[in-house]
Amino acid sequence: MTRRATTDGVYGVPDRILRGALGIALLFVVSACSEQVTSSLGCPELCTDQSAQLRDTVLADAVVFDTTLTGYPLLGTTRELSLVARGDTADVRVVARFDTLPNRFVPAKPQSDSLIAFVDSATMIFVIDTAFVRPTSPVTIDAFDVDTTAADTNRAALVPLFRDDRLIGSRTFQPAELRDTLRLPLNNSAVLAKIQANARLRVGLKIRQGSYPTLRVTGTAFAPRVRFRVSADSTVAPDTVQLTSLTPSDPLVASGLTLYPVIAAGALPSPPQSLLAVGGINGARSYLRFLIPSIVLDSVQVIRASLELTQVPSRSPGGSGDTLTVLTTAILAGVQVTDVPTELNFLAPVGAFPVDTLRLLPGRSGTRTLEIVNLVRAWKVVGADKATRAIVITVPQEGSSPGELDFYSSDAPADVRPRLRLTYVPRRGFGIP
Repeated sequence: MTRRATTDGVYGVPDRILRGALGIALLFVVSACSEQVTSSLGCPELCTDQSAQLRDTVLADAVVFDTTLTGYPLLGTTRELSLVARGDTADVRVVARFDTLPNRFVPAKPQSDSLIAFVDSATMIFVIDTAFVRPTSPVTIDAFDVDTTAADTNRAALVPLFRDDRLIGSRTFQPAELRDTLRLPLNNSAVLAKIQANARLRVGLKIRQGSYPTLRVTGTAFAPRVRFRVSADSTVAPDTVQLTSLTPSDPLVASGLTLYPVIAAGALPSPPQSLLAVGGINGARSYLRFLIPSIVLDSVQVIRASLELTQVPSRSPGGSGDTLTVLTTAILAGVQVTDVPTELNFLAPVGAFPVDTLRLLPGRSGTRTLEIVNLVRAWKVVGADKATRAIVITVPQEGSSPGELDFYSSDAPADVRPRLRLTYVPRRGFGIP
């Protein structure tokens, strides 16, 4: 039965507990259990009877638990954030925090007062990923003062701060100007006022104009940053302020809030029990846990293992034309880890073993097949008592596209539930003819 697991989607500091160490065995085995198919029957090289015929079986109840979790990627686990403007279907903004501002400067020659009383050429500098998406029409990026005493991720308090009287910078970029590094001018007086008041500078970025503009902002050790001149004397070097966050009091949590998204529109409620969701502005991931009888795996040589999912047209009103890439990742947690959000902290590295990817349109429907044979073979070798037999299905565009893929869950009618199809050859033992 499907149960709805939850994650707050706010403070994503992975809990690297030792209980997940057993999953390393799974990763180690994966590279050793990919047998090559060479015979005309598709029998592996180690198959003992190459005259045996391939057989199929469908395990309709192999998925014993599935659920959808939202709020990914968790704050602090990625520095790749998207600015999205698609009206009511998707509106995602980004907040950059500069909680520590200088109030003195180093003069070119000794003087009695070095308090900053002058700001000029204030600029916010940030990096975008042009390989992800590059608009073909002009886009405007606005910067707002979004400092507030409200809770750090209180959407209801943050969104209203993106208003005209809090505008501190704006620039329209032509397509040719949308290169790796963008420079957004800020209001000099606004920056100086923050410095003199010993206040925080928290900049909210919003994209507009163009045809459904989207930009991927990339956080690095040096960007976003704010740079400004602190003296009319050209021999005095400009000052540069890096991202810092002093709230909340937990330093690990605060570090995850130096750069984070704010969903202003397009968020969907959790899907019903009968559906599994992947992607969307919500950042949905689907988790599936398997129970495959040992007698099945012990008595056959698995040639193929296909997870069959039934896709339904997306419940999201936007992004139906966005092609999404479906990624299937193994969970490396030991069986002692039973909390699903915690299990998702133990994902196999990308490319650790060959698992199918699919490219799907959210508005389509039908049966979709993911080949997971190498994973099933690894599960057999490691054993059900050592590693959790589970996967998570994601898309790279989670949180940056309104496109959401929806599939029937194990709570749906029997004929459309997730199922595992095995193609195999019965084991017959070694021997000399």
